[in-house]
Amino acid sequence: MNLYKYLLLCCLGILFACKKEIKPPVEPRPEPTEDDHIKADIYDYFNKYSLWTEQIPDRDEKERLDFAKTYSSNGNLLTALKNMTPFYAGYNGSIDRFSFLDESDSEGNLSYADGFRMDTNDGYGLSFGWGVLTANATKAYPVIYFVEGGSPAQKGDVKRGSIVYAINGDEDITVRYNGSNLNQTDVRDFAKKLDAALAANSLDLKVETAEGEEKEYTLAYGNSYDIDPVILDTVYTYSDKKIGYLAYSSFEEVWPKTHQNYKKLEDVFESFKEAHIKDLILDLRYNTGGYVSTAEYLANKMVKATDHGKLMFKYKVNEYLATSLAYKSDFQDVYFENSNTQLVLENVYILATEQTASASELLINVLKPYLNVTIIAETNRTYGKPVGFFPEEITDDVTLWVTSFKTVNAAGYTDYWNGMQVDVPNIDDYIFKDFGDSEEDMTAKALSLAGVSTSGMRASSRKSATANRGVKVGIINKPHERNMLKKKL
Repeated sequence: MNLYKYLLLCCLGILFACKKEIKPPVEPRPEPTEDDHIKADIYDYFNKYSLWTEQIPDRDEKERLDFAKTYSSNGNLLTALKNMTPFYAGYNGSIDRFSFLDESDSEGNLSYADGFRMDTNDGYGLSFGWGVLTANATKAYPVIYFVEGGSPAQKGDVKRGSIVYAINGDEDITVRYNGSNLNQTDVRDFAKKLDAALAANSLDLKVETAEGEEKEYTLAYGNSYDIDPVILDTVYTYSDKKIGYLAYSSFEEVWPKTHQNYKKLEDVFESFKEAHIKDLILDLRYNTGGYVSTAEYLANKMVKATDHGKLMFKYKVNEYLATSLAYKSDFQDVYFENSNTQLVLENVYILATEQTASASELLINVLKPYLNVTIIAETNRTYGKPVGFFPEEITDDVTLWVTSFKTVNAAGYTDYWNGMQVDVPNIDDYIFKDFGDSEEDMTAKALSLAGVSTSGMRASSRKSATANRGVKVGIINKPHERNMLKKKL
């Protein structure tokens, strides 16, 4: 190779080796949007309040924004945060299945995740189950098993135990039944009909009542009504024995003392005191919870005066809530306050289903160390929720509820994540009878345990020749979930 070619190759090599790589200009990162900041705030408050905050990585504001921006919605972000909490085999998933968001729709109406409501409700206040009327029945009818107090249905005198034969004139509302299962195509078709009927401005029902009387009702839709949680209170008298009964549907607000719920419950317990009852049947079978303060109020009314000043329950919260000046006073130990010597209960019989949850379970749990509490249940457990929360308003349209506290009774019992164990399981929730009816299975069982003979209480369940002994074979819709909550701190 001559010198000229050699020099040419060297220059070419130097030229290519020193060539600067030209990159396209870097696009500036977009500024965080308002939605990004909302999601970052959700992360921040979840981390601050969660009972399992140790599992949630601490991130500064920039890191929270970067993390939050990877999720397309607030709900998706919350799901990711809940999935960071410990795995629980009983759920086959994360232990926090309870935290949720309320987000308003385009018209500003809050979504009420999971059906959550308190104090007021809307609609007709009706819950339906499936029932077959005879042992060899091939079809099931809708049966009204719960009527919420204060609702249009309750004000219209609709009663639990009514078999529904027509809705808005439509009698094609039965589903096929093969002796063990409902036809799911029929069930889905009926669900569509029922959803449409319950969303309409009026509702016509044709029923046969628990007493065997045929009735027709026309109800007007309730945009909002004040919930009356006292479904029924009475005193059974058998010879010289008196037994109190209270069917309580949800732990609505009772404070201040001028509140209608406070006044009504005061009257109920005054009647129990005047009757000198020693046994109380507390019907919580559809009570999904509510305010912790109301559970405390009821516990104070039921515990003996000799237990005044003793521990009711303790809170377990994370270090931030336990030490923050803004919050720690709200999570102090709670002690009984009862100096009333007129009511001295010896036995409390709780009627429960798997819908009995949260504040209901709290009340049961705090009474157990102090009273003889017997749980009579449809299956072998209650729902299972020893935890609760309080609201954090992120914006006018977004409210976050983080599972933030757990309650522990005086005996140290908590963690009933799979439900509280019951004392008398597998007693039928006999939806063909009204609350308090001594022939209804759960009520009759409680009365028998209280020492009352029920041999003559279960003769005929209806006057109707076609409904000698109905059987509940499913639930169509449930009462709204209330959970266990504290007021905004």
